[in-house]
Amino acid sequence: MSHRIRNHLGRRFRDLSLIRKIMFIYISISALPILILGIALVSQEGRTLRISARSAVRQTLMQSTAQMLSDIRVYDNLANYVAYNQSVSDVLSSNYNGRSFELYEQLNKTVDPILTSPTYFSHGINGITIYVDRDIPEHGDSIAPLSSIKDKKWYRDNRADFGAASVILIDKKEDKVRLVRTMPLMEQNGVTGILCLELDYNDFFGEYKDICGKGQGLFVFNKDGEAIYRAGEAGKIKNSGAYFKRETYDGHYIVKRRISGTGLTAAIYTGIGFSPAQHKTVILAFLAYIAIVASTLYIASVLFNHYVVEDISALGKNMVEVGKGNRTLTVKSDSADEIGDLIRGFGSMLDEENVLIKENYENKLALRKSEMKALQAQINPHFLYNSLSLINWKAIEVGADDISRITLALSNFYRTSLNRGKNVLTIEKEIENVKSYIAIQLYMHDNSFDTVIDIDEEILPYETLNLILQPLVENAIDHGIDMKESGRGYIKIIGRQNQDTIVLTVSDDGVGMDEETAEKITTFKSHGYGLANVNERIKLFYGEKYGVKVKSRVGFGTICTITIPKIHIKDKNQT
Repeated sequence: MSHRIRNHLGRRFRDLSLIRKIMFIYISISALPILILGIALVSQEGRTLRISARSAVRQTLMQSTAQMLSDIRVYDNLANYVAYNQSVSDVLSSNYNGRSFELYEQLNKTVDPILTSPTYFSHGINGITIYVDRDIPEHGDSIAPLSSIKDKKWYRDNRADFGAASVILIDKKEDKVRLVRTMPLMEQNGVTGILCLELDYNDFFGEYKDICGKGQGLFVFNKDGEAIYRAGEAGKIKNSGAYFKRETYDGHYIVKRRISGTGLTAAIYTGIGFSPAQHKTVILAFLAYIAIVASTLYIASVLFNHYVVEDISALGKNMVEVGKGNRTLTVKSDSADEIGDLIRGFGSMLDEENVLIKENYENKLALRKSEMKALQAQINPHFLYNSLSLINWKAIEVGADDISRITLALSNFYRTSLNRGKNVLTIEKEIENVKSYIAIQLYMHDNSFDTVIDIDEEILPYETLNLILQPLVENAIDHGIDMKESGRGYIKIIGRQNQDTIVLTVSDDGVGMDEETAEKITTFKSHGYGLANVNERIKLFYGEKYGVKVKSRVGFGTICTITIPKIHIKDKNQT
């Protein structure tokens, strides 16, 4: 029976025309590679989907954690504002023997406004309490004797950790988050004070609330591996400890990230596998591909030589010419078929590529401008100025002249930095900006270095990009003067003009750097991007012959030189 079937099939095959024999053999030989290719495509698509999903989860967790750390820094800064407030420390450290009304009056007028003001800056703060180790009556929720919390578990278990650095305490049973630290200025007066900011539990973990998609869940673990917060589908998981210890568990891929400074770890899980439904489009496309190939092979074998070879050969010659660098040829076809479309498409692509090459530099410059404007747009100037004005008013009210001066310097710095969203300003405004920045740094460094600013008055009306001196001064302080082991440092800013250029130099007598580091610091090969960003902005805006040059010697300091074209803003506006 099988022998007769083989003979019958063999006779039928021999009776086929040559073109059909070629088609049959070609399709038979091509079927296996096409099948293997389809399986490989589906498998690769699955791997791509898994990698993409994991990458997206990792990026989401990283961004949410970064935002949470930013919120914690805000809380910490507000705690520092209270802890280092001289007025608060003086009121709570003074002796009011028999003068209870005077103490009450000082608490109302001085302490209460300062303890209330942080809640205006952050809605996540439920309350602020200072616990004082002395005989003092309770004052609402803001002041209480230290003895009232000595038996509290959160104080008893953690008091050895309390110091000048803030400590985050999380109580899952009470759904409370506390930020606790000591009061250094009170300790100088011989009085122990504990500052406690009680934070809203849900608001503290709010950055993680809505980041989970379908089939995903999030845990926040404490240092003991206990899940203290859940989001997404994590509420359905009973064995949460396994998600703290492992990278994969129960069909889930787990991404973890430590929340630095808190002892907490955030872990988000997502499914390892993928369903066939995710590949429905790929599978249908693959089947369509097989059908199209099978149906067109026969037609292609008959008409290929007459209708295709000649046009493809011409297209191939054009591609070879383009490959040799000849981009001036004209590629046309009067054929209305797909090959004609392909030839015309190649011609259109060549024309568009020439246009793109021409516009590439302009696009890069426009991108840099848009990035700068987008960065500036993130800051609400009115809110910032109003906030700084409020801080200045409060500082004047309590007689904190240093804080008032710092606030005014900071306000002036941001005003000139934002520059109403413009990238270009006068050298005079840029010098005003860097002066404000130096004033702030001098307060931060307790006037530990000297500054000299020597600017030719004739260059003040000329044009410059904004924020090009501040990164250089910051670099001189952080990597030059701050690294000195002895002696006062100095920073010198000089502005001069040549026939067609303006030269601005920032020099310091810091520790300096070797020649290799000095060459790399203006490129993105270095660890920092401040000088590299200034250098690239100048080159993109004014041209390659302008930019930043760095000269330095180890132990002798560093000189950074900025060269820009000499352009008067009034002349430019008239043009």
